[in-house]
Amino acid sequence: MDVKETKEIIEALGELIKELRVLAKDGVDWNDGIALVTKLVKEDEFRQKLVVGVQGADKIIAELKDLDGAEAVQLIQAIVDEYKKQA
Repeated sequence: MDVKETKEIIEALGELIKELRVLAKDGVDWNDGIALVTKLVKEDEFRQKLVVGVQGADKIIAELKDLDGAEAVQLIQAIVDEYKKQA
């Protein structure tokens, strides 16, 4: 088994966090929620990144149960890559 689905959810969460950071830079209010929903509805690329991330979510537990050393390194690298995108 590989860690494809787990890496995809990491990438999707990175995209979501990036957007939330932009929206919340001046504090959080209802307008931020509305802006996020609007982006999900109107921006196909953003929505598709999130959809790809959650489509295989039901396989993540099995991937993690079967995790080997090389796959763990892949996941750590995926997390580091997403972190670097946020900096």
